Amino acid sequence: MLDGLQQRARAMESRPKQSVWAVYRRLLGYAFYHKFRLVVSIVFALVVALSFTGMILGIGGVVQVVFGQEAEVMQAVATQAERVESIPVLNTLLRQMPLPGITEDVPPTIQARFEAAVHAMREHRMPALYIACGIVLVLTMLGGIARFIQEYFAGSIGASISVRLGREMFENIIHCSMRFFEQHTTGEIVARFTNDVFQVNQGLAGVFVKVVREPIKMVFFLIVALMADPLLTVVGICVLPPVVLVLLNVGKRFKRSMRRSLEKVAALASVANEVFRGIAIIKSFCMEDYEKNRARRELGNLYRFLLKMVRANALVGPLVEAVLVVGVIGFVLATGYRLEQGAISPGDLATLFVALAMILDPIRKLSNVNNLVMGSVASAERVFEFIDAKPEIVEKPDAIDLPILRDVIRFDNVRFSYTGESDVLSDLTFEIRKGETVAIVGFSGAGKSTLAKLVPRFYDVTAGSITIDGVDIRDVTFQSLRGQISIVTQDTVLFNESIRANIAFGKEDYAEERVQEAAQAAHAEEFIAHLPAGFDTVIGESGATLSGGQRQRLAIARAIIKDPAILILDEATSSLDSESERAIQDAIARFVEGRTAIVIAHRLSTILRADRIIVLDQGRIADVGPHQELLQRDGIYKRLYETQFGAQPVEEETP
Repeated sequence: MLDGLQQRARAMESRPKQSVWAVYRRLLGYAFYHKFRLVVSIVFALVVALSFTGMILGIGGVVQVVFGQEAEVMQAVATQAERVESIPVLNTLLRQMPLPGITEDVPPTIQARFEAAVHAMREHRMPALYIACGIVLVLTMLGGIARFIQEYFAGSIGASISVRLGREMFENIIHCSMRFFEQHTTGEIVARFTNDVFQVNQGLAGVFVKVVREPIKMVFFLIVALMADPLLTVVGICVLPPVVLVLLNVGKRFKRSMRRSLEKVAALASVANEVFRGIAIIKSFCMEDYEKNRARRELGNLYRFLLKMVRANALVGPLVEAVLVVGVIGFVLATGYRLEQGAISPGDLATLFVALAMILDPIRKLSNVNNLVMGSVASAERVFEFIDAKPEIVEKPDAIDLPILRDVIRFDNVRFSYTGESDVLSDLTFEIRKGETVAIVGFSGAGKSTLAKLVPRFYDVTAGSITIDGVDIRDVTFQSLRGQISIVTQDTVLFNESIRANIAFGKEDYAEERVQEAAQAAHAEEFIAHLPAGFDTVIGESGATLSGGQRQRLAIARAIIKDPAILILDEATSSLDSESERAIQDAIARFVEGRTAIVIAHRLSTILRADRIIVLDQGRIADVGPHQELLQRDGIYKRLYETQFGAQPVEEETP
């Protein structure tokens, strides 16, 4: 495991780092699967911007027209008429629009139409003001409805992308080779699948809501400000580049801290997973304080990086405000100069102030978007690492279906290494005939379990070959190979589902009678009958409500119902009490009749009836033969035997 973690660390260090834009461009590529929602979001963002712009222009214009000095008002009307006439779309629209005070005697020019409307509004000031307030209220309601629709569709895009990322990551991980799961802890995988995907959703939701809407609002407010006074507008927006630089610099730090924090969350999740799964051992050894200290260390590491994130977030507001204040001071001085020259009217100045003030709101909202982007990028990088993970063991494009075993499984000069540096298995050559039970024994570290992992192609041999009826297993499909193999391990894997679902394991087409027959053959039917809901009893996570012997019987029933041609038993009874072991050994003995069985065992009492016993020593075959012959050769097998039983011979059980 240590070697695997070291390899993974080296691989992560050597992996080329992608730029923020490259990661986010890939992330945003998922948005184009939702073009309709994206278009709706943009359209209603425009509606929101238009409603705010209409309110600014409407309030400022009506107040100036109704309560301003007539000379100033008419001068402003003439100025606005010139601006409108320079914009063909507005010119055409306003020539056709009905306005108050317009009669047949009014010339069709824009200025004449504006002046007639102004005279009508000044003659009926309060009704005009009521109408203006009503229009503002309607615009506010329309803007609120448009904002809801925009945020809903934008947020749904972020949620859909996150769900898609989670699905792609899960579907890719589940097809990864065993080495992937040995190099990544369960806590890390779960953290990326939950926490990182959630962080991506949080970032995308904010981005799609704010980045779509707020820039559009800024553009519209900027247009209004430019119409009021271009020079003062330029002075006002000169503050934006420093703000952007501040946000980018803080955002880079935030991203680094965010990624490190996510790594610490994964480490903490791994510790918590180990502790809660092994709580019985922890309590039995009174190791609560030790585990608390482990958790405190990980929480301390997480706390330090969370503080860095908090500091980066906290810096944004004050820095942006400081830059804005400097900009406001410059703007005020420039405004005083323009007023002294008489280059801007009080009405236009009011409109300019409101428009620039409204621009500050999108800037304020966008100030945190960069951190959202950096946070989602940090999470997305970790998600994409798992989405892009490639399985080491893959089917050939022209893989064939392997027929059911008819004759022999052959290991031919097999060599295997996990790291590529030292061999775990070396020069293994032997055959397992159909219907034969072959036991693999040896001291710890001899390579017994590794050998069992090679048959279903959890790993590929480093050299040599494994063939079934002369066909190299690397040339066949996984389904046809693993479909005829059942594996029962020491660490029984059960799922938080009913007993029936665990025995059938995803095969809904199994008849009820077949499920019951498998349970009966595994000697599990008796204890199932005493459970509250029988076969419908949900057994909890990893079968927590069952004893070790009961869990193992369910695992054997799951293997029996598959009716495999090849059975692999990897330490299947080593952790059971004597009574449970006898019951399970009886079930196994009946089950292996007529099947090809590979039995990995530390307890030699479980393999006395094997047709052949292969003794491994440091990855090589040290001896082969039946039990009695091996005892007479005074080799490794005899030492193993005497280690377990002393000099007293153990009689073979009769079938």
